[in-house]
Amino acid sequence: MSETLERYPPDQFMIPCHIIGKNFSPRVASEKTGIRFYTQTEVGEMERIGKQIATHGHASFEPPLEFQQMENPYIGLFWMVDTLTEHIDTLRSCGADHIYIDLGVIYYGDLKLGFDPDFLMKLANLKIEFWISGYEEKGENS
Repeated sequence: MSETLERYPPDQFMIPCHIIGKNFSPRVASEKTGIRFYTQTEVGEMERIGKQIATHGHASFEPPLEFQQMENPYIGLFWMVDTLTEHIDTLRSCGADHIYIDLGVIYYGDLKLGFDPDFLMKLANLKIEFWISGYEEKGENS
């Protein structure tokens, strides 16, 4: 392995999916799909951030820990797309108007992402937005 690669820790991926809707019910969506949301607010509930009543339901979830592997971070992204492929119609029937995957990558050195054509077709078939944000971390020797 080259000296350059040895001095940087592996890149880190965060793969949340955000679901929002004027009539979206995270509770009903979770009951119907089995998806466990790490944050959720029902329409009419007091929101945690600020002290206002939610006018839209919203929820977020990430791949389970066993799918968040450092040696192959794409596994979590594939899990997310497969899960959404299975449940997208149910989420929409629960009031979801806006669904998007927000891939965040903390990287050291250079960042290069590549996606398999079959994965891209599955993603495109969902008809949702796919956001990518990169956050550069400086290594110890930078």
